[in-house]
Amino acid sequence: MKIRVRLFGTLPQRYPGYDPSQGLEVEIQDGAKVKDLLARLEIFASDGGLVAVDNLVAQHDDALKEGVSVRIFQSAFGG
Repeated sequence: MKIRVRLFGTLPQRYPGYDPSQGLEVEIQDGAKVKDLLARLEIFASDGGLVAVDNLVAQHDDALKEGVSVRIFQSAFGG
């Protein structure tokens, strides 16, 4: 199935040619979960702080469906 993914923070720098207005189209297996998508993109817990699926905060064990929009926000640190 195909998932549209938009990345925020410094995460887009990992993907040469990344277009922030379009994001990435990622193909993953049917029945995949958020954690499977993160693994496919090689985004680790220390990289992504928040994942939103169709504008709702998602948990790593949430299932994904064909055509959903996923946004991955990098954790913010500092003071």
